[in-house]
Amino acid sequence: MSLPIVVIGGGLSGLFAAHLLEQAGQRVLLIEARERLGGRILSQGKADGLHRLDLGPSWFWPAMNPLVASLVSTLGLDAFAQYTQGATAIEGPDGQVHRQQVTWQQSPASYRIAGGMQRLIEGLRARLEGKVHILTGTHVVGLKLRPHAVELDLRDASGAWTQQAAQVVQTIPPRLMAQDLHMEPAWPPQLMQQMRDTPSWMAGQAKFVAVYPRAFWREAGWSGTAMSHRGPLAEIHDASDVSGETAALFGFVGAAPAYRTGIGQEALIRQALAQLQRIFGEQASSPLWTAVQDWAQEPLTAATSDRQPLARHPLYDAGTVPEPWAHRLWLAGTERSANAGGYLEGALESATHAVQELLAHRSQAPATVASQHERTLP
Repeated sequence: MSLPIVVIGGGLSGLFAAHLLEQAGQRVLLIEARERLGGRILSQGKADGLHRLDLGPSWFWPAMNPLVASLVSTLGLDAFAQYTQGATAIEGPDGQVHRQQVTWQQSPASYRIAGGMQRLIEGLRARLEGKVHILTGTHVVGLKLRPHAVELDLRDASGAWTQQAAQVVQTIPPRLMAQDLHMEPAWPPQLMQQMRDTPSWMAGQAKFVAVYPRAFWREAGWSGTAMSHRGPLAEIHDASDVSGETAALFGFVGAAPAYRTGIGQEALIRQALAQLQRIFGEQASSPLWTAVQDWAQEPLTAATSDRQPLARHPLYDAGTVPEPWAHRLWLAGTERSANAGGYLEGALESATHAVQELLAHRSQAPATVASQHERTLP
């Protein structure tokens, strides 16, 4: 039996790469360090409810994101425009709230997925069922080049083991690759430094969500959109479902990771609710439930150097794979997209490009036979 192609990372880019490879008739093994799939896509809600709140990316833009729009259509998912009807609030540094009757319309309009962005992950996972072997809770700690394979050093709950691959598609952020993966032979210092200098998208961010019995802000003529110069939430939006019956607000936490760590999650929630009360009134202080997701505290998302806010949107590129790793390892993930880096579109774009290049090379290269020393996989 030939060696599998191994995809490292079970986020959107890794799952889409595995899907494309499987569709092309390849034997694929996907390895994810977390116990769950999705990476930075995370949707949370009550077990008995269909609507979930996105604690990672919330939006896509059909006019600018053709790959995401196509995947949403292919998976049969429903999407709806972000709610923006009503007045907008601006909170000054002194906590004074200024109401603007003119709504800030996003152009092009941003869309959300009914049931949360995690529906993308669940849809791809269902398509891989029985076709791609998926290992969760498995850390890749090193990659070694062998004459006819790439050997992966792995660690899971049972201990350390190795797996050989014909080729590898690597989707984890560049900083984590430089920080956590031992490469043998080593990559040139210049390339390693470039990876260390590449910020992991949204790794220093945190999101707050609050769910309410009804969308009282809509009843009062507010859109749910607010900008604040005081915080702790710097930007707030309506996060309700398409009907507004499952009512929610979400905010991007503007406070730095060090501050969030220093005060703790409970204090941060109290401050956020006090802010929502200042902006939207007394009813905002009594949500049904709240949640905070601090990505800076996720070691599988944020490298040590990511735990600080970004001053601007980083410039990303496809990256360079040095000899002798060329044609053995392929780079994907949203940080590997020059056109849409940092967005869901970039995750899909980089996966598409990596798989196309890999398949083009593979069509010209002989198959590699599996080693007898690898762990037996379906």
